[in-house]
Amino acid sequence: MELRQLLYFKTIVEEGTISKAAIALHMAQPPLSMQLKSLEDELGVTLLRRLPRRVELTQEGRLFYKRTLQILELSEQTTREVQDINYHQKIHIGITSSNGGIMLNPCLDTFKIKYPDLAFEIHEGNTYEMIDEIKSHLIDLAIIRTPFDSTGLSFKYLLQEPMIAIGGGEYLNDTKHITLSDMMPFPLIIYRRYERIIQEACLNQHLVPNIICKNDDCRTSLLWANMHKGIAIVPQSALSLYAISEEIKKVPILEQELYTSVAIVWRNDQDLSALIKEFIDAFNPLSQ
Repeated sequence: MELRQLLYFKTIVEEGTISKAAIALHMAQPPLSMQLKSLEDELGVTLLRRLPRRVELTQEGRLFYKRTLQILELSEQTTREVQDINYHQKIHIGITSSNGGIMLNPCLDTFKIKYPDLAFEIHEGNTYEMIDEIKSHLIDLAIIRTPFDSTGLSFKYLLQEPMIAIGGGEYLNDTKHITLSDMMPFPLIIYRRYERIIQEACLNQHLVPNIICKNDDCRTSLLWANMHKGIAIVPQSALSLYAISEEIKKVPILEQELYTSVAIVWRNDQDLSALIKEFIDAFNPLSQ
């Protein structure tokens, strides 16, 4: 298996047909078809179904396409790092949407001043994608949030924080805190990552939530709340991700089972460089 074969496969998938891929790659169609067949023969599986007007990924093909993207990205990343090694250092960090503001925390100021030429390459995605990228060696570490599967990982817990209810005055008053029971009459907006723990907490209290929106990015929840569509439930630190208008209320939710912790995670077989260790230690003021 060669990198050029992976590039060919990626192009076929993205162009939708072998003929269009051949044009994009500036090559004839027959050799491209032969390269695809050679790749499938080597793997012993069918990667693409040839339909009349397009190709379609098989189940094996979907997995192989995902790994193809990671391998090509790792190859490009390695090339960039080798070329840049005499110019500056770089840390590859995975961050989930609810933790987007943590890289701007004042606890990192001294570290950044010490390494003014250090570059950060941020990879964003959900917790499962970030853990996958750690294990695939695409990133050095990730900043994610509990709960997560720690198999094969080392980790350091940072701050623990409550979930916050965010909504207009028609949903929330000036109370200093709120419970799930208090929110049951109103439409709820939730980040899908925390659907399970919210549903379980409601089930334990025999509550039936009126969830009108589930999404994969905390910023979407904040946007909907800001537009008075309902009450958004997000981790406290997510408030730094979006400019909420002053008229919108922000109230901590009392239920302890909704508390989550931010964590820095890395592969447990990883030999951390002195720079990475120092970066992790910079978060000590936020450690539990």
